Parts: sequence; C-alpha cells; structure tokens
Amino acid sequence: MFTDGKSSILLASRRELLLGLAAGATAAAVGVVAPGDLLAQTPNTDALLRVAVTGGNADSLDPHRTQGQISDIVRFMNLFDGLSEYKPDASVSLSMAESFTPNADATQWVVKLRPGIKTHSGADFTADDVLFTVKRILDKDNPTKGSALINFIDPANVKKIDDLTVEFSLSAPYGPFVDVWANRYLRMVPRDFDPSNPIGTGAFKFVSFTPGRESQFERFDAYFREPAKVKRLFISNISDAAASINALRGGQVDLAYKIPFAEARVIEADTSLRLLNNPTTMALPIYMRTDVEPFNDVRVRQAFRLIANREQMVKVALAGYGSVGNDLQGRSIAPCGPAPIPQRVQDIEKAKALLAEAGKADLSVDLTTVNGTAGMVECAQVFAQQAKAAGVTVNVKVLDEAAYLANYGNWEFGVDFLTDTYLSVVARSLMPGGTFNTSHWNDEEFNALYKKAVSISDVNDRCHVIHEMQRIENERGGNILWGFANLLNAYNARLQGLEAYTVDSAFYHLRKAWLA
Repeated sequence: MFTDGKSSILLASRRELLLGLAAGATAAAVGVVAPGDLLAQTPNTDALLRVAVTGGNADSLDPHRTQGQISDIVRFMNLFDGLSEYKPDASVSLSMAESFTPNADATQWVVKLRPGIKTHSGADFTADDVLFTVKRILDKDNPTKGSALINFIDPANVKKIDDLTVEFSLSAPYGPFVDVWANRYLRMVPRDFDPSNPIGTGAFKFVSFTPGRESQFERFDAYFREPAKVKRLFISNISDAAASINALRGGQVDLAYKIPFAEARVIEADTSLRLLNNPTTMALPIYMRTDVEPFNDVRVRQAFRLIANREQMVKVALAGYGSVGNDLQGRSIAPCGPAPIPQRVQDIEKAKALLAEAGKADLSVDLTTVNGTAGMVECAQVFAQQAKAAGVTVNVKVLDEAAYLANYGNWEFGVDFLTDTYLSVVARSLMPGGTFNTSHWNDEEFNALYKKAVSISDVNDRCHVIHEMQRIENERGGNILWGFANLLNAYNARLQGLEAYTVDSAFYHLRKAWLA
C-alpha cells in the first residue's frame, strides 16, 4: 500500500525519472523575502490576491478540454485537485487519495480516497466522481489533454468498491501509477460537472469568468486541507510582458507569470519586487514534422540538429537562465542519469554534407512560433541566424497565440514548450496519439520500449530501458531539444509563501500565498 508520507518504490518512481534540478538549487532559486524584510508575519486572511498570466480568447475553465494556455492551467489547478500531486522538488505526494494499493504485478490498483472531501456545492466527493472523471478524460468523442497519459486504462475495467474506494484493473502492468495522477491534466471533477459553472474541490471556488480578460474566485473554507490564506483571487490575462511588469510595479497585480529573461536583472535590483527563479523541466523544442517533407528524411533532421549552437541559444534566447539540451527529453533523469551519449555540438560542415546527401541543399523553410513563454521567439531567431552558415534559409513566423493554437499540431516546423516528468512527457509528446506530439514521430522500436518501461517496477531495470529510449530519440527523433529554460516569475515583496517548482508552478498552488 502507498500512503502519504511513506516511502515506496512505486511512489518514488517519478522521482527517479524526473527532469529535475540539481541538489540545492531550489533553495537558491526561491528568492523568498528575508525575515528582516517582512512587513508583517501574519497573513491578512481578508486580502485580495491579484495575478497576471498569459492567455487568449480561447480561455477555458475546463481542466480536461483545454488548449493548455497558461491562464487555463492556473485557473483549473486552483479550482480542482488530483489524486496525487507534485511537490516543489518534483517528488510526488498524495492529495485526494489516501492510499494506492497494487497487486503483485501492478496490473490492479486499489485507490482509497480521503474521507470528508467536499465539492464547492457542499456535496461529498466520492468514488462515483472518480469514475466519472476517468470516463470523461478518456472519452474518444471529446479528446482531452490527459487522455494519452492514461490510455492504458479501460474505463469499463474501473469499478467502485465503496464510496471511498475505486479499483483499476489494467491489461498490462503499470509501475508509475501513483505518479501519473499528479499530472495537471488529470484533475478530478464531480459527476455533475459543468464547465460554464465549474464546481471543483480546490482551495478556491468560482465566482466569474470573462474569456480573454479576467476570472474571479474566492476562498473555499471547507477545503479538505489547509484553506487558502487570501479571501479572494483575481486572475487577469495580460499577455504583453511589458504591460505585466508595469502592472506589477504600479501595484495593480501582486504576481506576474511572464517575465522576459532580459528583465530579470532589473527586477532583481528593484527592492520592491522579488524574482522567483524556477529551474524547471521546461524544454523549448524546435519540432520537425517527421511525416512530411523535408523532415521525413532523418538526414535532414540530423542536419538541423547539427546546425544548432546550443550554448549560444541558451545565452541569447534564455539570457543564461537555463541549461543546454542534447536532443533528449529531460533536464536530468534521477537516479538513472542521462544515457551515455556524447553531447551534440554544432558541426556546420557535417550538416551541409547531410543536406546535400538528402538532396536538400539550399533549403528554405518557415519556422512558426508564438510569444507564449519566454524564449520561444528568441530561440527561433537565433536558430535562423545559425542556419545561414549551412546554406539554410529559415523564415521565422511569429503568430499571435490564437492563430498559433488554431493550427497547433499541424505546423511543419515550429517551436513549442513542454514541462513534465520523463515518462509523462514521453507519453504526451513522443508517442503516437500524444496530444503534444507536434513532430508526429512514430518509431516502432521506441514505442515498444516505452511500453516496456512503464511496466517495470524495478528502478534499475527501468533505467536500462530508458537509456535505450534516449539513444533512439537522440539518433532519429523529431525535435531539436537545444535547451531547458528556467521559468521566471516576479512578485511584490509583500507577497509571501511562494516556492520555486521543478514540474509545477507556484501559480498552481496559490492557496499557499499570502499578503500582510
């Protein structure tokens, strides 16, 4: 049995595979106000917390049928809970679930809910709500962002044992079952869920919502854990970074999500503000659709990977707030560590030779990007400059968020951002049918290894399989994974309780934030 606070192999499995930060980095990155700087030690429980996030007119309050905009995620992570959740260091703890109990080969899992969980309407959250949520996420007629994460589950084989107990019978072993439920796209909803009037179990309950503009929430006093420390929460859509920072400096908001790397030093020097530097698992892949010309030729993909000067991209596109990638998912994969693959470095002559061999010399391509998160535009511009040396013309097309998302998944050459633990990000972005598989990569050998990896409970055995997956991804994958970005947030110095996160974000846990 796996219960909150008890160590176990499977509860640790995502920890062992996390795309994490180096030891001790969290404490250095938090940027918490020193005790001597605090204006008061006691939270003002009647306070209003005002948050600025990026978003668009396609905003949604639905945690499952969403385009995955930051504004959507911030809203639903504070409205709803999961069976388990990520802690700041990317380890997993239990949330709505009191325990997970597997059978001997991990083909059956019994989930026991915490007693006394209430929804915002005052009803009990029960096993029937879990069954409803699972069926909703896996509804093939209404695709969801989380479906690829739990497509090993057949809703027909999920049954209620009693009001607080659910049994999952699987067709194959699934070792990291506890950890997968920590993913943001697997939030639990009650069985009468209506996105136009979203009832959840989270620390904040819904008040009002104007898509593309703002949303308002208030503290849910009957929350099953410690209630939020502020009374009201306003979330404003401010996609322009300069406007977001100006609103922060002017006192219109307390916390701003989108901070350009170029502004970081200025904010650090401002005594009225604080910088939250999250050394996250966020990758900014430049993806190449492997099912269409010219990227259906692996030689072209290899050439484009050799064009990238990764150190320069991190220095310029991320202003140094990040680390170099090696065309592999994962900033690090503890305790496995990365596969013993040499770091790929820029080699223009080899890139030119590969393009000539593929009959693609003097290639011209459009690279589509969006000003979605810091570095997405800048990395495209830097890569375009680097490509000139190989005789490749890269035309950078910067779209607004709505236009980019309207054709998401269909751009032939584009920039995306992904942040998650290893097996989850593989399921969503490298497996066929994955909702973020923008490269349309479908490698039979890799797919088989993934299925093998998730069936293994033994850590060392799983590491061997993951290393082989990485070798294949590095050799013939569809992404230029040039680097991993730190995520920078800024906040008013009066705001307390924020922590740097590796997988999640302080914005997803606003119940912890407080104002004097």
